[in-house]
Amino acid sequence: MKKTILFALAASITLAGAGCSRNEKEKEKNLAEETSSRDIKFESYTYDLIGEFTGNDTIPVEGSRLTRFIGQGVLPQDIGDTDIHKLRETLINLSGIHFEDGNAEPILPDSVRITDLAANDTDACAECISTLTTTLVTPRAIVWENVNYAYACRAAHGNTTTKYVNFCLDDGKIVSLSDLFKKNYRETLLNLIRNKIKDADYQLLVPIDQVEIPSQFGLTSKGIIFSYD
Repeated sequence: MKKTILFALAASITLAGAGCSRNEKEKEKNLAEETSSRDIKFESYTYDLIGEFTGNDTIPVEGSRLTRFIGQGVLPQDIGDTDIHKLRETLINLSGIHFEDGNAEPILPDSVRITDLAANDTDACAECISTLTTTLVTPRAIVWENVNYAYACRAAHGNTTTKYVNFCLDDGKIVSLSDLFKKNYRETLLNLIRNKIKDADYQLLVPIDQVEIPSQFGLTSKGIIFSYD
């Protein structure tokens, strides 16, 4: 079974993470004022739908043409005077949904249509579950985690992917690794990651010296979590 490798890396090299990329003195000077005046509002969504495959390429078992789509998530509705249009667009795209007037539906290929079947009363052979949650909310940063699980009809197992969006409230932007570390950080960080993987004794499909820094990372209260899907 394919496993998603998730591990936390302690912040043992210099991070600007708590204050994102703002100058430290300026950050400390304005933190109290910003924290007291910033009003953060969220809105949630859920869906539980049955989709039907309209093509002819299905296996002859009950429910093989049907997939149950389950989803739930939390989106930012308002963060004071911070422009969150790009953040919302990023999160909606990450979740793979259409979102309008508080209602969400999964984005589906042309070969699949949503039915009127009741999800709880229908035996669908395949399943797709998407969950978007906030894993960290502080006066300076919010982190979203999207976990997507997909199971194809009669497959040996499903597959899971985990992705993150780290949003800096100080700067009003999505954070990249280069925002968090000093210049020329990549070699030091890569060595830390490879050592962490070796210490955890993960079974790899490639030699350890071919493991690179993953694109998916999430800030935590104790450091950074990296995800290899």
